[in-house]
Amino acid sequence: MTLSRLLSNRWAQRLLLVTGGTLLAVLVAELALAALGMSFPNFYQPDLYCGTALRPGAEGWYTHEGKSYVRINQDGLHDRDHTRTKPPHTLRIAILGDSYAEAFQVPMGMSFWAVLERELARNPVLKGERAEVINFGVSGYGTALELLTLRHRVWKYSPDIVLLSFLTPKSPGRSPGSSRCPRRVFRGGRDV
Repeated sequence: MTLSRLLSNRWAQRLLLVTGGTLLAVLVAELALAALGMSFPNFYQPDLYCGTALRPGAEGWYTHEGKSYVRINQDGLHDRDHTRTKPPHTLRIAILGDSYAEAFQVPMGMSFWAVLERELARNPVLKGERAEVINFGVSGYGTALELLTLRHRVWKYSPDIVLLSFLTPKSPGRSPGSSRCPRRVFRGGRDV
């Protein structure tokens, strides 16, 4: 069927008009929302070990609880960028936790782990050492997923101290048996 014959068909003309109009309306709506600064960023991605993890490079306004601009770094952490190799004269602290550690609800500088780093910088006990706190917190993680994060992500950064942040009681939706927790098979003390 040629294009001229297709366009002469009234049914095809109507279908083309409806499709084109719909696409134009969606494009105009997207542009209007972007101009107004409205977005609904997706901060998460599927993860082989933990089911979900933070998506590297994701950024946008988080307004579900509180309001803050969230930026996920290149390694998928809600934190500034860190080198994997620990700098000399550095006390490196890794934070594992759930949404409290993830801290989307507040500006990053107000999170407990950012405050911890600032307070340690003022502490004379470190005697020339610089404190560096790295946040591995992800909303919905329980201790099982935090253990998998420790095994597969944290040790690459060679922390001197690992802090596990948790609040009690855990809600049933965040328990290790929840749907966000991947099913693991262990044989001989190792996961397969």
